[in-house]
Amino acid sequence: MAIVPLATKRSPVETKLKQAKIKLLFNQPFFGTLVMHLPLVDATQSGWCPTAAVDGRNIYYNSEFLKKLDVDEIQFVLCHEILHVAFDHFGRRSHRDSSWWNMANDYVINAALIKDKVGKMPTERVPVEDTDASGKKTTAQRVGLYDARYEGWTSEAVYEDLEKRKVKKELTLDVHLELGKDGKPGDKNSKGQGIPGLTEEELRQIREEMKAKILQAANAAAGRMPASIQRLIDDMVESKVNWRDLLQQSIQSCLVDDFTFMRPNRKHMYGGVFLPTLKKDDTIDIQVAIDMSGSISDDMAKDFLSEVWGIMQQYHDYKIGILCFDTQVYNYQEFTKDNEDDLLKYECQGGGGTDFDAFWNFWKEKELEPKLACIFTDGFPFSSWGPPDYCDALWIITEGYKTRVKPPFGRYCYYEHGKGIEETGSA
Repeated sequence: MAIVPLATKRSPVETKLKQAKIKLLFNQPFFGTLVMHLPLVDATQSGWCPTAAVDGRNIYYNSEFLKKLDVDEIQFVLCHEILHVAFDHFGRRSHRDSSWWNMANDYVINAALIKDKVGKMPTERVPVEDTDASGKKTTAQRVGLYDARYEGWTSEAVYEDLEKRKVKKELTLDVHLELGKDGKPGDKNSKGQGIPGLTEEELRQIREEMKAKILQAANAAAGRMPASIQRLIDDMVESKVNWRDLLQQSIQSCLVDDFTFMRPNRKHMYGGVFLPTLKKDDTIDIQVAIDMSGSISDDMAKDFLSEVWGIMQQYHDYKIGILCFDTQVYNYQEFTKDNEDDLLKYECQGGGGTDFDAFWNFWKEKELEPKLACIFTDGFPFSSWGPPDYCDALWIITEGYKTRVKPPFGRYCYYEHGKGIEETGSA
């Protein structure tokens, strides 16, 4: 008689993990596909993982923490870990303070998951030993960080905001792994316990592996992609283009084909019915707004205006309005073929903060409805980017290239003074 080994009984946590993975496959196929590529490792006994963590090849978890969560909360945790790798948070930290950087990453990830309704953010708090200024042991609480205003921000932009405001450093939902000392894995925590780490070579390999896995998961999702992830995919496949070329392409897109009643072509006369002939409207009608906050120099603004002027010379008819702004509008002027040379004498004014509502409201008050709005800016508005449906928009972003700030609508590219090739994309 053959002895059939009994199947290993799953623990309650393992059962919930399996249920969470199945739900992701059905409801969030992008995340479901990726989670199948990252083995789940129980790190309960490790001493360094009180909640969860990821190193690019494995997702680590503490079963005591997951035991307190429901299946939807576990879905959130798994997707949270996946996005740390997908967004390359390991490789982007650079010289930044680790606490603020970890907080920034969690704000970005949690805002994206909540907006896209992926799982449910855990509310469970985990006691963690810490030391206050007096040296006395206290109990800190590890909680999920969330702020709706960080929706759509990059980690770099959130970090800059946290650092500028000197926000109190808080513990994050998970353990954020990174390069070990001298690029070697296996750093020790305060209790001398080994923590997984990454070498530079491992980090490079993980980036390449994850890029391929993300594209594969996107295909598996078949159009059922969360918005935040779709933008990530777009970033991966976008081509590099000269910002000047994109400016020209955007202006050329204003040349729309329109039907007008002109002398009809005989071959289009049917039974006395006159069909309109196609006439190309080659009048360029654009409005330009130049952000003159402190980060944009006169040289940069003049470089941009010279490029606009050069493009205008290719067309026999155009109308272009130009203004400068910070928290208000300065020196609005309109240019046509009759006064085109004056464009090169245009004086840039301003130098305060950055309020995009200033120029949008100005155009509305003047009842200006251009075919294209072209905004030359550092990419850091006080609040709103403006109305997404007002007209086509092209954002040429200066300082924002450092943090890959992305507007929520329109086309965009990054401008670095003295360089020509920059990333572009569409919101």
